[in-house]
Amino acid sequence: MAKPKVVNFQAQAEVWRENKNVIAEVITITPADATNWLACNTNNRPVRKRHVEFLAREMLEGNWQVNGQAIIIAEDEKVLDGQHRLFAIIESGKSIQSLVVYGITVEAFKTIDTGIVRTGGDALSLHFKDAPLYAIKAAATAVIWCHRLESGLGRHVKISNTDAIEYVKKHRSLLQHAETLQGFPHESRPMPLGLGTALYEMFARKHEAQADDFMKNLYTGENLARTAPEYLLRAAFIRDAQSRAKLPQALKIRMVIKGWNWLRRGNTEASRQTIALQANDDPKVKIF
Repeated sequence: MAKPKVVNFQAQAEVWRENKNVIAEVITITPADATNWLACNTNNRPVRKRHVEFLAREMLEGNWQVNGQAIIIAEDEKVLDGQHRLFAIIESGKSIQSLVVYGITVEAFKTIDTGIVRTGGDALSLHFKDAPLYAIKAAATAVIWCHRLESGLGRHVKISNTDAIEYVKKHRSLLQHAETLQGFPHESRPMPLGLGTALYEMFARKHEAQADDFMKNLYTGENLARTAPEYLLRAAFIRDAQSRAKLPQALKIRMVIKGWNWLRRGNTEASRQTIALQANDDPKVKIF
C-alpha cells in the first residue's frame, strides 16, 4: 500500500510565490493535514454541523470517491473551498484522496460555487435511463420520504446521491408507482407525485392489492362514498389547496396513513375525525 503523500505547507507556499502558477494534484489528506489547512484560516465561513456529519458518514461508509471536485487553497494558504470536507475528514478520523488545487487568488473566491448542484434526480437519471423523467424526479423525492417513514417519520436525514441510487436499485417499484400515479387525472391531484409515490411504496409493502385500490381511489376519487376515507382525504386536501395557510407535507402524510390504517382494520366508513390529527396521536407513525 502506497504511503500517503505528506503535504509540506511551507514548501508548497514557496512554490506558489516563486512560480505564481496554479497547481492541481490528487493527494491523500489525513486528519492531521486537514487540521493544518484549517488552522491557516482566520475567517472561516459558518460551519454547518449536519453537513459535516453527513460527509463524515459518507467517508466512513466508503462512499467517498475522487470525483474531480477539488479542495481549493489560496495563494496565502487559506482554504477557499472544501472547509466542510476538511472538517469531515477530522470528524471521521479517516484519510481520503481528493483533488487539491493550490495557488488560486483570494479574489477568485467570489466565483466559486456558482454552478448548479447535481440533484438526486440528476444522479438517478444516469442510472435508470429507461424510466421517464417525471418518474425519476418522483422517485428521488420518494426516497427521502421513505427513509423518514421507515424510521416512523423521524428527523430528516440527508440522503446522498449514492444512497438514492442504491435505494431505487433495491426498490425499482418506486418508478412503477410513480408511473401509475402519473396516469391518473392531473386535475385536483391530492398531493405531489413524489409524496404519493413514497406512500404507495410503503403501503404496497404491507398489501399490494389494497395499496393499488387505495391510491387509485385517493388520486381519482371515482365512485367513492362520501364516508370513504379516501374521499375525506381528497376533500381535505382540495380545501387545503385553496387555503393560504398550507398543511405541511409531513402532516398530510400522517393523515393519509390514518386513513390507510382505518381501512386496514376493516373499517369502510369514516368521518372527518377519522383522518384528523389529534393532540394525543403518537408522533411516531406506524403503517399497518
